[in-house]
Amino acid sequence: MEEKKRELTDREVLIHTATLWKNKPIPTDEPEAYPEQKIECANVGKFHVIGARVRGKKHKHEGTNSDDWFETGDADKFTICVVSDGAGSRKFSRIGAKYACVGAVADAKKHLTDYIKKHPNIYKNLSRELTTTSFQNTAMDIAKIARNVVGLARKNVEIAFDERKHKTEYSELLKRPLELNDFASTILLTFATFLEDIGETFVISCQVGDGMTFAVNKDAKYEDIITLLGDADSGEFSGETEFLTSSKVDDISLQKKTKITRKKIDYIMSMTDGVADDYDPNKIHLLRLYLDLKLNRILNANDWEKIIKNMDDKTRYELSNKIPDPVQYDKENGKSMPIQYSIELMQKYNVNLKELWENNQADLAIMSSAITTTDDKNAGTKLFNWLDDYVVRGSFDDRTLVILENGGKKNG
Repeated sequence: MEEKKRELTDREVLIHTATLWKNKPIPTDEPEAYPEQKIECANVGKFHVIGARVRGKKHKHEGTNSDDWFETGDADKFTICVVSDGAGSRKFSRIGAKYACVGAVADAKKHLTDYIKKHPNIYKNLSRELTTTSFQNTAMDIAKIARNVVGLARKNVEIAFDERKHKTEYSELLKRPLELNDFASTILLTFATFLEDIGETFVISCQVGDGMTFAVNKDAKYEDIITLLGDADSGEFSGETEFLTSSKVDDISLQKKTKITRKKIDYIMSMTDGVADDYDPNKIHLLRLYLDLKLNRILNANDWEKIIKNMDDKTRYELSNKIPDPVQYDKENGKSMPIQYSIELMQKYNVNLKELWENNQADLAIMSSAITTTDDKNAGTKLFNWLDDYVVRGSFDDRTLVILENGGKKNG
């Protein structure tokens, strides 16, 4: 009797397929080729911003451009973050994504600054009880600014299209006239300010298309650690995404896509679907994303370092021999880095995410200590390397993640 073949594990499959993905350079013979990477690590407004964009495996394999873009800025005590993902089926969607982001930040800075000058009590109003008229009116005013900025982002994409629609270098590549939908892109807009008087963060978020923005309160009870600040926006059919260039994007539709949040927040993270889809379903698994960022020393892990410092040698030794080793997949071109995955510990210990969070902080601390970092790399570079190297089966899209870290300004 023929012996039944054992199915390969995901890790075994990925070890085999990792070297099959090529890394072809970005084409230089087409207009507006975008750089291979985009990294940010800076103090912006009241937040420390860590951001990175990585060209997806499929784009690298085919030698095509990334479709993602992001921009950040500030207006007085507000931090502005805009993330966009160009439609993968449209060759010049990256232009729409970039113009949506750049224009949105510029417009947000102007309109928020003008509003703050006219309303000097804005932060006092935002710090009042949620049921007060002064809080609600001010919050609604800022939400309206956010909607207007998204509307202006669409106009900026239309302007970019009008400037190029008669240029032959675009139509020749397409073998047809350029269309507005060739610039189709999503947008995730975030305004955030830390209210020092009450120790809470006020956030306005507005989203058209897929991707995800969420907040982390690491000291909350498990069910409240993650707060979703947006909803992935689908079209009429399953798997379809709404884009900024859609005729359905107007002020009425944007009212439904705008969220107002005020609570204690440690981090706000905004990302394209290239990251969000790897941590789906989001409400459950975005905590795992937060843990993975800590495990790989991109986010502060001082609490875990304290756990290790207070740990006796015997416990440290026993845990070090139990935890999964970092995973490293060889690449067809270039070196890869060792990555820690919280899901590996969940699978090894047969625990769910809630049990991992509540009972296995010491194991996570030991896992994090196994990752070596170099002092010459700032958090933005570390984030870029992690986005570029972490491996999930079926994940090959561009990856963009921008993190707003609360709690004061930092160096690097």
